[in-house]
Amino acid sequence: MPFLRNENPDGEMNKPGLHKILVANRGEIAVRVISAIRQSGLQSVAIYPGSDKDMPYVHLADEAWPLGNGAIQDTFLNQQLIIDIARKSNASAIHPGYGFLAENGDFARLCRKNDLVFIGPSPEVIDLMGNKANAREMTKKIGIPVLEGRKGTVQELTGMANELPYPLLIKPAAGGGGKGMKIVGSSAELAEALLDATRESLNYFGSGELYVERYIQKARHIEVQMLGDHHGNMVHLFDRECTLQRRHQKIIEEAPATSLSLNTRKKIFESALKLASEIGYTNAGTIEFLVDENEAFYFMEMNTRIQVENPVTELITGLDIVKEQLQIAGGAILSVRQNDIRINGHAMEARVYAEDPRKEFMPASGTIRNKTSVGTHVRIDEGYVQGNTVSPLYDPLVAKLISHGTDRNEAIRKLILGIKNYHLSGITTNRDFLVTLLQSEDFEDNSISTKYIDQHLPSIIQRMENAKNRPSLALTLSIMAVAALNHRYKNRLASSIWNEIGQWRQMSDIQIQFNDKTYRIPFRIIKSAKMIKLQAEGKMISVEILDYKDSCYKLQINGQQYDCWADLDGPEIVIDIEHFTFFAKRLDIPDDRYLENSVKTHAKAGSNEINAPLNGKVVKIAVQEADPVSFGDTLLIIESMKMENRIASPKDAEIDKIKVSVGELVELNKLLIILK
Repeated sequence: MPFLRNENPDGEMNKPGLHKILVANRGEIAVRVISAIRQSGLQSVAIYPGSDKDMPYVHLADEAWPLGNGAIQDTFLNQQLIIDIARKSNASAIHPGYGFLAENGDFARLCRKNDLVFIGPSPEVIDLMGNKANAREMTKKIGIPVLEGRKGTVQELTGMANELPYPLLIKPAAGGGGKGMKIVGSSAELAEALLDATRESLNYFGSGELYVERYIQKARHIEVQMLGDHHGNMVHLFDRECTLQRRHQKIIEEAPATSLSLNTRKKIFESALKLASEIGYTNAGTIEFLVDENEAFYFMEMNTRIQVENPVTELITGLDIVKEQLQIAGGAILSVRQNDIRINGHAMEARVYAEDPRKEFMPASGTIRNKTSVGTHVRIDEGYVQGNTVSPLYDPLVAKLISHGTDRNEAIRKLILGIKNYHLSGITTNRDFLVTLLQSEDFEDNSISTKYIDQHLPSIIQRMENAKNRPSLALTLSIMAVAALNHRYKNRLASSIWNEIGQWRQMSDIQIQFNDKTYRIPFRIIKSAKMIKLQAEGKMISVEILDYKDSCYKLQINGQQYDCWADLDGPEIVIDIEHFTFFAKRLDIPDDRYLENSVKTHAKAGSNEINAPLNGKVVKIAVQEADPVSFGDTLLIIESMKMENRIASPKDAEIDKIKVSVGELVELNKLLIILK
């Protein structure tokens, strides 16, 4: 049975046949689409697997229907199940969001067959443009430059190994978002890369067909947002630059693209309009180009759906692209003409992912314990609330922070401030990495390429670590101790606790484990001065809590004011000082989790056991028992959050036992392989 809600949506939008819309997606894009549906005066239907029952999108919708507890193929990729729910709920249309079935022509065709409006282009256009190989053939015919490439199955492309233009890029033909993309330098690397790519493509898009193209070494990624109605009207909403990427996925996007000359931008706009008009494109879509160092541009692909980075275009144009999608799907004429659209300032978006940049962006699933976004002054599109679990089954995107300024420099400053004031605990994120990246001279100068992060990752990580070392150890330990004391007194240390404890009371030292060292911090609390006196690293520290709200502290420390954020759970301490995150543990309070973990870690130190570094599913085992392996050899691959993570041998050894099988779901620290 579905959840039903009776709230009256805001606004009015009476479209013939478009009254209730099923959103065939989850997370932040589902929240974004459902919000636009409600603001447009329509009813919304959410669909959800059991693990998502407490997610915001489920509770925001007017109705929410369960999908069961199966794998993605049984839930968000189960076309007939989604159609059946749409019919049972009396929905008139389906919005696919991005990913999953958003660029699946068969699903759009199934919607048509069942008298459901698919909010996107026609199945025929999806077949033509949603498939990268078909799109390139069409683009070549109308005279737009394309990169040399081939399409086919693993077997077909392997047979072409000696004919392909190396270095080359492998892509799933049926989808985007960086999933299944591999760079191959020579024919010797091709076969294995094709197998890996087709496995990822099948898992995420339901199709194993691949496309390979010539890879440009120093490329920029420029895209043009299009809108087309069913009356022959077509406009572009200018361009976006999406060059900063990791694992072939964008992490920072901006609009407009200031790296191009006006002449090149004009030619790209003309090419995009020509292509979209030629194919009779309807609804929202994005045409993507690669641009080389000489500003020669090449058609890359067309995404026949809403994009993750659409908010930057919305902020510079003032248009709500999701509402435009709904209007177009309902048969309305475009609300704007090309001459009506103007660029207002500059917008920039950063994607906060549940991942660890220090471990080559390894996904980091877990439960969000605390989330605070006080004083960000940016738009935040997010799909999780405190207490939600970021599952290893899906993309690790947690939130998008989007700034708007009069120019690029102001947009950067606002975005940095917004990220610095966005705090999460319970999961590892790329937040500190984003701040470091945005503050780099190369980004400020726009001296970047699509390979910038891959090529400079060690130096970016080092700059991030150097910045974290700016606060003195004594300062860091003092703030940790104050947060621990405030937590002990249930956040009353800043107010009424002074009346409860008297003039001062000597208490047990706080013992904090930080960066693999243990520190004993004596303290006393002085009522008359509302002061905490601590001794850290041989220094006397005086701390006064000036203000505390929503885990945010305003502290006076030895006469200097500091703003920081802190969250504690049992012995675990997470603090944010000068907008970088630090982790520690208290050793002076008992906690079963800590004791269990310490024993487990100690027992396995220096052993031959290979344990899972994350939650996920084993998708490939590259070795057999008794095989010899060398340092760095791939042992197996674990998929987590739609990314494949290679587990390598830590030394030269021999495989003794393999403790898992392909397809098995494994948890963090699960024993995978024993070496000898």
